[in-house]
Amino acid sequence: MPIYDYECRDCGAEVGDVFQKVTEPELTTCPFCNEEGLFRLVTGGLHSFMAGSDTIGSIADRNTKLNKSRINEMEAMKRERNPEPEKPWYQKQGNKSMKDINGMTDKQKAKYIMEGN
Repeated sequence: MPIYDYECRDCGAEVGDVFQKVTEPELTTCPFCNEEGLFRLVTGGLHSFMAGSDTIGSIADRNTKLNKSRINEMEAMKRERNPEPEKPWYQKQGNKSMKDINGMTDKQKAKYIMEGN
């Protein structure tokens, strides 16, 4: 059974964790002020998940799976039209670890700093 939360329009009282069947009518009478101002709040959580529902997210995921090759092709075309400019030598990073660098001679370190390899 789902759990619902209610709030009163008249006194502002909150009634939480009401166990009701989906087919049962909503509560309307506030237990605090005895007025007909109670309304159901929309809440999330595990009880609000429905399998097979068509939400925006599930539709987007389905479309992404169906059109994956087309999306990849369009991204590749964008990269071809706007290639990244080559970085200058001083911005290129080498791929040596500190252990490798510490094992180099001073001449090798200078070359690695200047050329990146």
